[in-house]
Amino acid sequence: MDRTSSREIVHFIASLLVLTIAFTYPNTRPEVLMIVAFGVGTGFLLHELAHKFTAQRYGYIAAYEASAAGLLLALGLKFFTGFVFAAPGAVMIRGKKAYYNPLEDQYLDSLKTAKEFSYISVSGAVVNLILAVLFFIASSFAAPYSLAKAALMTGTNINMMLAGFNMIPLGPLDGANVLRYNPVLWVIIGLPSIVLLLIFFIL
Repeated sequence: MDRTSSREIVHFIASLLVLTIAFTYPNTRPEVLMIVAFGVGTGFLLHELAHKFTAQRYGYIAAYEASAAGLLLALGLKFFTGFVFAAPGAVMIRGKKAYYNPLEDQYLDSLKTAKEFSYISVSGAVVNLILAVLFFIASSFAAPYSLAKAALMTGTNINMMLAGFNMIPLGPLDGANVLRYNPVLWVIIGLPSIVLLLIFFIL
């Protein structure tokens, strides 16, 4: 398994700070920043790490890279429209780490590769959905109007939003890859995630 480099850590921290500000603005009270940082930290960081570790599990080289355009877009849209575009970067995946062996088939099995990429792409949303459920259950045991209650409910909402947003089958989002490689998996995970996202905005 590849180690997390200092460069990757810097990219994670930059993305975490930007998303925390984007989700919080214009309220910048310290306690609000802490609550949102908890939700973003669990939702965003664990989402990206799920992609990274799943890719590594299948033998790929994977590392998170922040996008300058994505970071500026997240802040700009929130400042001018109030909408958070939570795509500050992505896990970059390169070919499998394997020594060349002339005695084995050197070409990747396309069906196997598609299956692997569908699981890599959906892993982030699965982690977000699990966290949303766990935080929601835990919030029922927290004291009303407490900091813990606020943090857990914020974590629930942010994780639910990230799952639904990333499963939209458009452009570079995870949902587009899942639908392309494994439509059944998208129906099972992606569609319910988007429905929950729509319910969140309606309510």
